[in-house]
Amino acid sequence: MKQYRRRYVYFELVVQGKPVTDQQLVNAIRKSLMKLYGEVAVADSRIFLQRYDEVSGTGVLQVNERVLERALAASALVYEIDSSRVSFVPKKTSGTIRALTRKTVTS
Repeated sequence: MKQYRRRYVYFELVVQGKPVTDQQLVNAIRKSLMKLYGEVAVADSRIFLQRYDEVSGTGVLQVNERVLERALAASALVYEIDSSRVSFVPKKTSGTIRALTRKTVTS
């Protein structure tokens, strides 16, 4: 079985309404990915939320490299989660969490 590289996306989730939990966010992204690209893309994506702060709305999303562009497109199309208006804004993408943390601290 071939190993695929992971990519880490630092993002900001702008929320109008009640706060969104990490599980609600991941489910919304997977649902959007399913609508756009189907079950195979969801299975290949291996989406995992590394970190998420409900207060600031920032977090790190782990995605399979092959499905990165599709996952970002699906995330951008999520506009409502549990009656809260949301906007997913990817800030930086990196191959390691360490480099991503370094990039976000310096900018």
